[in-house]
Amino acid sequence: MGEKAVPLTQRVLKTAGLIILLVALFSLLTGCQNQNKDASPAVNGIATESTGPENVNSGGEPDTLTITGSGVEHETRFTLDELKSMENALSGACYSAVNNWPSKKFIVGKGVKVSYLLQTAGIKEDAQTIIFRAADGYKAVFTREQLEEKRFYFPNLMKDSTEGAVEVPPILAWEYKEDTREIKDAVIDKLRLLLGQTTLNEVTTAAFVKGVTTIEVLTDPPGRWSTVRAEPAPGKVKPGTEVVLSHPEEDLVKIYYTLDGSEPDRQSLIYNPSTSYFRPELNKPITVEKTVTIKAFAAGFGKHDSQVATFRYECE
Repeated sequence: MGEKAVPLTQRVLKTAGLIILLVALFSLLTGCQNQNKDASPAVNGIATESTGPENVNSGGEPDTLTITGSGVEHETRFTLDELKSMENALSGACYSAVNNWPSKKFIVGKGVKVSYLLQTAGIKEDAQTIIFRAADGYKAVFTREQLEEKRFYFPNLMKDSTEGAVEVPPILAWEYKEDTREIKDAVIDKLRLLLGQTTLNEVTTAAFVKGVTTIEVLTDPPGRWSTVRAEPAPGKVKPGTEVVLSHPEEDLVKIYYTLDGSEPDRQSLIYNPSTSYFRPELNKPITVEKTVTIKAFAAGFGKHDSQVATFRYECE
């Protein structure tokens, strides 16, 4: 006898089941490919999440700090364990800070002194520019003098008082905590640059680079910030005239000024306490009610202070 015929309906169901199974398998494979493709999302063209190991520096080695550049005798690399073993160079301190809002705060940290790391790498006498780079591309640039000058923790920062100021060193911290003054509150995190203030109003928070992987030391001169501008131009003006001070890189510098003709310094009045993108209403023009001589200069990390500019206004 011949084979028993399979009903048409049963054959159709088997074929449909096979098609469904193939479609499901194809979808699964395609989904896996898309997941890998989108594993590193980007915002404005910059990757916001890395698919590789954490704390990978430009040399591709995890958990490593590299000191390099024309300003050191030899490229040097340290693991985190090696940094922690530098007993003679370890430091724990509280740091006062002002940000670009501007608001004041405190942060504690435990780490190793930057000066010791640079000495270990053989910093040259003609080294002039020092750059701290993070794994995510963020960086902070300093002149050598800005890292070597005396910097302080101001415990009475909130009272605008320098009373009780304590000198603190720039450190690379592996334990830290914001909004506290207690060292015991510090917690382990990625390497972060911490440094003190030279004055009560110096903005330092933007320089606290987090996730530092590279310190680049260069013999290249850092240059000088360009001079401050004023509008309207100096000369005879009507009482009540508002003078606007400006700078081509205003969000990278602070403009210090005086109104009595004396030479301004970092203790002087600040024209732009906030950046233009946070609270621009704090950056108010100077109202001229009588003859006045305004002197101003620009200061910021990464370059030497600008020359002092003088603007004299005579009321008609």
